[in-house]
Amino acid sequence: MKILYATRLFSGLESSVTDKKWKPTGVPTIYKIIKELDRKHDVRFIFSVKDSGIGYRSSWKKADDSSFYIKGLDNKITVLAGINFYFSWLPRKIAMIFREIRQSLAIIKEVSKFKPDIVYCDHANIIVAALLSRYQKRTLIVFRVMGVYPSMRKSLISNTLINRIFKWAYRSPFSLVICTQDGSGVELWLENALLLSVRREVLLNGIDNISTCEVSDSQLQALSHQNNIILYVGKLEEYKGCYEFVHAILLLFKQGIKDIHALVIGTGNEGKALKKLVEKNHLVNNFTFIERLPHEQIFAAHKLSDIYVSMNHLGNLSNSNLEAIQSNSCMVIPAQQMDNGIDVVTNTLLGNSVVTIPTKSPDILAKALYALVSSRDKREEMSKLIRTKKKDFLWSWDERVAVEMKLLTDLVRGDK
Repeated sequence: MKILYATRLFSGLESSVTDKKWKPTGVPTIYKIIKELDRKHDVRFIFSVKDSGIGYRSSWKKADDSSFYIKGLDNKITVLAGINFYFSWLPRKIAMIFREIRQSLAIIKEVSKFKPDIVYCDHANIIVAALLSRYQKRTLIVFRVMGVYPSMRKSLISNTLINRIFKWAYRSPFSLVICTQDGSGVELWLENALLLSVRREVLLNGIDNISTCEVSDSQLQALSHQNNIILYVGKLEEYKGCYEFVHAILLLFKQGIKDIHALVIGTGNEGKALKKLVEKNHLVNNFTFIERLPHEQIFAAHKLSDIYVSMNHLGNLSNSNLEAIQSNSCMVIPAQQMDNGIDVVTNTLLGNSVVTIPTKSPDILAKALYALVSSRDKREEMSKLIRTKKKDFLWSWDERVAVEMKLLTDLVRGDK
């Protein structure tokens, strides 16, 4: 197949393109598909820099577009510059509009030149995906959705100009929509956003098969003597529930529950504030903050820990949580939200194998943690339940990638 693959330049891909050596991190559902496409097909990879706007951050500051090869991939990569392409005196909002127009035109130009069988676009490139699906018929257009964010729900009900544009784009005649099942209520959003005639496939992410997870990181080894380690893995952002986690731990200490240790793995905008909060409460020795770990050491952290907590407000079938499930962790996660569909599928899959509580409720979280800390039998029971449940739905990344590749191949062949 000939495929033009357009995605935003995720932070986990930036070091690969900067150093011109394939060493991705961060979003496996992106980089594993990139590697498989590169291995089997004729591909043009286009990474668009989205360096401003809500939810977009990029350290890529080059002002010009760049096309090059990198070690570890056979096909050429093009990076489309962001707002730095324009004069610095140009207002950012204007520069953002010009950025989108320019990047869309660049992708359309490459489609005309390369003549691919499929154009594969993520949500950051939704406008060009919509234009191509509406105004040309030769090339098949695949729209890739990696979970549903509040702004995407807002686009369906708001009448501002930008949201009307997104609503128009979502209702384009895509050849196929592939969506990650991350617990964010994707089924309900797809039903409301897409044309009824558009085929959609919802896929849970995969899990790497880690043959060994011995603790080798020195920061983790230093915790080997600790009892009742409570683990948080994820971005340190408010919507991830990191404040609920820290406040719940602080409440336990205030209630005299001192034989616990909080292990926080991740980076984000709230990292400094969370550390200051811990310092203010004189509990620095009871928290360990680790920004990054080699992937296999995440599994080692689960092995070392007694309880895993995720208070993600937007869905709890993320990669981090799937790894916790794979590790048979005793888990505390948010309850399902019936009004928007968040974690309805999560609840269906996990049932009584996890402890569920309302979001934004550190006091209830503290009570749940106290109950688990106080009962080793209860923790072991939860671990056994999840060990059984996961057999029904977890799959490897090899299996997951193979399914997506087959979807693309069948699409070109005209198979359903």
